Amino acid sequence: MSTEIIESKVKVLCEQISLMLNVDSVDPDMPIADLGIDSLNIVEVILICEQLYPGVMNPENLVFDEHTTLQEMDSQLIENSVEA
Repeated sequence: MSTEIIESKVKVLCEQISLMLNVDSVDPDMPIADLGIDSLNIVEVILICEQLYPGVMNPENLVFDEHTTLQEMDSQLIENSVEA
């Protein structure tokens, strides 16, 4: 997968998260808890990720917690994707 496509997925992920949180922008290198993502809206994050990364295999290999950044989420999702 080209670097441009990977970077655009991170950009779209950030755009979707910022819309969900109703903020102007989000930093892909900031932990998700610091962005304001909590247990109440994590389901929305999962749905966004399912739309952006449809080829993810073995979702049990994904590790996300309050310290995970959007950039780290993107890397894990791409690594576990059949499209990678």
